[in-house]
Order: sequence, then structure tokens, then C-alpha cells
Amino acid sequence: MDKQEITRIIIESLPPTEASWIDILSALLTPVIALIALYIAYHQHKINEQRLRHETYERRLKIYKTVQKHLSNIVRERKTTYQQCSEYYIEASEATFLFDNSVQKKIYEIHQKSIDMVYLHEQMHPPDGSPGLPDGKERCEISLKESTLLKWHIDQLESSKEFFAKKLGLKNT
Repeated sequence: MDKQEITRIIIESLPPTEASWIDILSALLTPVIALIALYIAYHQHKINEQRLRHETYERRLKIYKTVQKHLSNIVRERKTTYQQCSEYYIEASEATFLFDNSVQKKIYEIHQKSIDMVYLHEQMHPPDGSPGLPDGKERCEISLKESTLLKWHIDQLESSKEFFAKKLGLKNT
């Protein structure tokens, strides 16, 4: 006699109410195991999300530092160059793979406004040393636009801290 045959004889010899309890418990075993597996899978998913966030944190922080460095240089120098704008955009381009679209849009907006600032500055102070725009209404308008863009960059320097703090997971969104 093997184990299965002994188990079958014992179960058949039990009174009907006890045998039905065993059937019920046997039937419940599969769903209970499935629920436990689901619970474990959910927690594994959460752990993997946290690990991914931790592993990409340094790369995300580098993007933030690139933005802050670019804005700080503009605020300090009161101008920028096409080369600096290009270097900024290249260094920040990895954001596409690390953040949602809002960060890429912010980086692009800063880049475009910086390019506009270079264009306006070079109209008044050409890089080839020529005199640029003469004093008058047009120079005044260009100067005002450049000042407005400088103010915008100054505002971005402060607001980008809060913006990136949320994206880096440092503050509740």
C-alpha cells in the first residue's frame, strides 16, 4: 500500500461532514496560494521601482546641476553665447530618457530663451567688434528685450529648484 492509497482510505472512512471540510480546504488552497503570489509580486514591483529611482538619481541630479549651472552663468555674466547654449543643451539632452516630457520642455524653453538672449546681445555688441546698433529707439527696444530675458533667466534659477525637487522625488508632488 502506498501513501496515496492510505490517504484515500482515511478520507473515505471519515464521516461525510469531515470529508466535506477537507474538500473545502483543498479547494481554498489554490486561491490562497494565488493571493500570496500576487502579494509578493506587487511588493517585488514596488521594490524594483524604488531601485530604479535610486539607480537613476545621480544621472537625474546631473541634469538639474546642468540647468542650474547654465542659468547661474547667465545671471553672473548677464549674457551667454551660442557655444554655451549648445553645450548646455547637449549636456541636458539625457533628460529625455530620465524624466517626463515636462522636464524636456523646460530644458528646451531655457535653451530657446538663451538663444534669443544671445541674438539680442549680438545685435548691440557684435562679436566681430563692429559698432552694432547705434543709440536710439531700436537699440533701446533691443536692450529692453534683453533685460526682460535676463529677468526671466533669474526667475528660472529660483523656480527650477522647486520644479526639479518634485521631479527628483525630494518633495511630495
